[in-house]
Amino acid sequence: MAAKGAEGFEVGFMGYGRMAQAISQGLDRSGLIPYARQAAHDVLPGMLLELSRQRGFRAAEGNGELFRLAPLVIVAVKPHQVRQALEDVAQDIGRHLVISIAAGVSLRTLSPLLPDEAGLVRVIPNLPALAGQGLTLACAPRTDPPEFLERAKAIFGAVGSVVVLDESLFDLGTAVSGSGPAYFFLVMEAMIRGAVRLGLSWDTARELVLRTALGSAHAALAMPDSHLADLRDQVTSPGGTTAEGLLELEKGGLTALFQKALQAASDKGGQLA
Repeated sequence: MAAKGAEGFEVGFMGYGRMAQAISQGLDRSGLIPYARQAAHDVLPGMLLELSRQRGFRAAEGNGELFRLAPLVIVAVKPHQVRQALEDVAQDIGRHLVISIAAGVSLRTLSPLLPDEAGLVRVIPNLPALAGQGLTLACAPRTDPPEFLERAKAIFGAVGSVVVLDESLFDLGTAVSGSGPAYFFLVMEAMIRGAVRLGLSWDTARELVLRTALGSAHAALAMPDSHLADLRDQVTSPGGTTAEGLLELEKGGLTALFQKALQAASDKGGQLA
């Protein structure tokens, strides 16, 4: 649990866009940090004030006030805004824990923007966090006390799972967890369209595909000692319908295409960083 700052606030959000809103909601829903102990600042004051009235968090007048209120601040502004935003409040940052969710902004870039006594954690949450089912990658400077990373894990555990990963693997990890939802959405959409083309209604096809995808993921998670190929074999009868469908997917080079997609996404992540 984060320490309490001025007036009892525990967490502040520098930027309150969709992802910050999801994290904020998850913290309140889980009971870890209710809205009443949250503060936020955003460049869209109208939106912020309306959400503040609805949810009950404190709408800070500026990022300086945000740091004066809360000992833990989540930096959720656009990546190109991070440096200026932190430089503008340099005099207000002390023994804070700063958690950045800005894609492509490395620890090496962030560290010089903070005083020595501040803690730093970099995280990359993915889109399913909006539904409380996210997967967040996390890393921290090796010289920082471990409790900073543990505190960040608790915060992002409110919107799903957290995997600690060496920052050198962040581009590859993001290619899987960050870009991965788009690939799964594409596969699910393709299956739905294929089922509709063959005669199912759109609503029926959508429910069948989404619930099959969800159930398959749950089954794989519930049997961690089972290789995915073994689970696939349990569905695939010799000479049966599944075997025929899998043959067509392999003819199209599905496995190789996914490998190329992950490589391309990882390479692009490195270029953006």
